[in-house]
Amino acid sequence: MQPKRRWKRASAASSSELTGEGEQPSQEQLYASALKALTRRAFPTRELEQRLLRSCTDAAAVNRVIERLKNAGYLDDQKFAKTFIQSRLHHKAQGRARIERELRARGLNPKLVREELEKAYPVEAEREPLQHALERKLRSLPPPMDAKKLSRLYNHLLRRGFPGEAIRLELRRLLKMEMDSD
Repeated sequence: MQPKRRWKRASAASSSELTGEGEQPSQEQLYASALKALTRRAFPTRELEQRLLRSCTDAAAVNRVIERLKNAGYLDDQKFAKTFIQSRLHHKAQGRARIERELRARGLNPKLVREELEKAYPVEAEREPLQHALERKLRSLPPPMDAKKLSRLYNHLLRRGFPGEAIRLELRRLLKMEMDSD
């Protein structure tokens, strides 16, 4: 019996794939590589820059490619932040703190992150995603709510980026409703 053949996953072209072993890719090859990466998913400027620098040691060429992408409208940190926030808010029900932390980790300007979060996700609006995340998690927990399960639920919501005080208020409200219905 022959061993299974494992196929290599296609990745962004490295410098050795683009030109040959040891040669630097041309600016056009870098641009093509960046466009190929951007067709798969959106990137913030810093992340794409680091990706290109892995295949090319010429920082000036990488900067020219980044500027060309920005001028063409293919690379926009503000648009990236806006779509990232909307995605995390509506599909993953995450809190402001976690979204902000993830955007900063991707290399976005903290001022830009704060501005976009204020526009799309004001502090007052955090209750709705918190309730949604709480309801989703409660569906997976069996009914008798003891202290251990309550602690796990609280920690789960904290990891999702919701503030502790808001979680405590929501849990009190939920437990009060549960007590009233019994």
